[in-house]
Amino acid sequence: MVFYYGTKATNLRNGQIINVDCPNCNSNVSMIYSVFGKYGHLYLIPFFPIKKLTFAECNSCKKTFEQKELPAPIQQKLEREKEKNKVKTPIWMFSGLFLIAAIIGLVSYSSHQTDLDTASFIKDPKAGDIYYLDSVEGYYTTIKINQVSKDSLTVFLNDMEIGSKTEMDKIDIDKNYTKKSNISKKDMLKLYNEKKIYEVKRN
Repeated sequence: MVFYYGTKATNLRNGQIINVDCPNCNSNVSMIYSVFGKYGHLYLIPFFPIKKLTFAECNSCKKTFEQKELPAPIQQKLEREKEKNKVKTPIWMFSGLFLIAAIIGLVSYSSHQTDLDTASFIKDPKAGDIYYLDSVEGYYTTIKINQVSKDSLTVFLNDMEIGSKTEMDKIDIDKNYTKKSNISKKDMLKLYNEKKIYEVKRN
């Protein structure tokens, strides 16, 4: 899998300092400074800030300097200016982290809701319910409820098994349900309590 990771910078603040001596043209000038925020992104989605960079441009000779290239007196002036007008990291630079948190929360909620539905459906089975269950070690299969009586269930057993829970839809098709069997509600509940049945789907 290819991950499109990179870095970008965005302008956060512009300002001006006055009465400084340009190290390039040796004139007493004012300088326009800009603060940029550098951030990492994945697939163009900002994930986290990396650092802030400050540049200053001489109004006379137009040469641009990174802050660390400037003489100490000018750097001190820049720091005082930035202290007076603090540059905050924009919240959108954490967009990717918020997105991941939201996805995790949604998956967690969906999983919890599935568990609640399964517990409810097991106690009150209906014709057409599909039970997803462990078969032999590392394989999974399904059972379809055909009829419900007072104490037992008539079910169709799936002829197929599959090695991935995420691909169960591939075997949950009508032509695979050819074997009919009977099982008591008590035994079905026991399978659920033993965690052999891990999901029940109801249309």
